[in-house]
Amino acid sequence: MRRVVTALLSTILFAIIYSWMFYVPSSQREPNVYYFGFFETSIFVIIYTAPVYFLVGILVSILIDKLVGNVDRNSKWKLYFIQLGLYSLAGILVGFIYLIIFSDSIYLVEVSYFSLFGFAASNLYFHLLLLVRKFRRR
Repeated sequence: MRRVVTALLSTILFAIIYSWMFYVPSSQREPNVYYFGFFETSIFVIIYTAPVYFLVGILVSILIDKLVGNVDRNSKWKLYFIQLGLYSLAGILVGFIYLIIFSDSIYLVEVSYFSLFGFAASNLYFHLLLLVRKFRRR
């Protein structure tokens, strides 16, 4: 259940952050050009990222937890950095695969952007998962 809550929170927070980063204020807009508003961009980001978070993110999260199951639980920092590395790698790979699926041609710049977005999205999910676990214990 905590992974579903984390996926929901991650989707919403990622959409808000993405929309805020790429929002163009009215004073900087070109005349006679349509720009998506903050809310519209958020909805589109949710539509495209929710399936990735809920289908791929949850499965990858379960896989990573099984992979690190044998790691010494007494060293929390060691466990944290191993999980951080695995989530980061998974995010980069998912971003690259997402680009391959939805793009006709692949350029190095696009690979960099999608890998960076995948990296950010997976790290957001990982840290929110840690936060949800902490709240659940209390």
